[in-house]
Amino acid sequence: MGKAAKIFIGLAVAVVAILVVVGVLVVQNLDTIIKRVIEDVGSDVVGTQVSVGEVKFSLQEGRGEIYGLRIANPPGFTSPSAFEMDEVAVQLEPRSLAGPVIVISEVLIDGARLTAEQRGTTTNLKQLQEGMKPASEEPAPPASDEPGDVRLMLEKFAFVNSAATVDTEQLGDKTLKLPNIRMSDIGDRETGLTPEQLASRMVSTIVSQAQKAVQD
Repeated sequence: MGKAAKIFIGLAVAVVAILVVVGVLVVQNLDTIIKRVIEDVGSDVVGTQVSVGEVKFSLQEGRGEIYGLRIANPPGFTSPSAFEMDEVAVQLEPRSLAGPVIVISEVLIDGARLTAEQRGTTTNLKQLQEGMKPASEEPAPPASDEPGDVRLMLEKFAFVNSAATVDTEQLGDKTLKLPNIRMSDIGDRETGLTPEQLASRMVSTIVSQAQKAVQD
């Protein structure tokens, strides 16, 4: 075997070894990566800090669990958070992970707690709604295979068994049950939505329904 061939084979083996190591590191740190993405994208969409306690995700099963998700209040309000969700369950369609659009079969938020706080003529929910990035109504561009161009589709979304604490200057603290929210087919399998667009549609629906319940 010639010297050039040996060098080429050596380089090829080194590249494969590096790719394997990178792949193992990504899989090992997948929970941390997902946690960081949720916090970064969520904070960008909502306009206040979004934090997550822990993420557990299984690539094999396509299932993820998010613990301790919190959405902070806008400045000027006394309660530390507007939303607190102890556990969020996410089920993916594993085979879609290799395609242009990742299909999320279901997102279930069960037993979330919301704090609606009135100060003067405004509420924290109203300020969250006004500060939130609107979901683009323009047709999504075709999905591509470019790195970082993540497209998503959500088949089922459920926000159930949730309650709110309402803190008003006139009436003090009151507790009320929030209406269950169910949505389906957000985005599509061909073009999907960006993470920001998907998050905006989900959160804006929750906030608007909560705001209506508080006003009622």
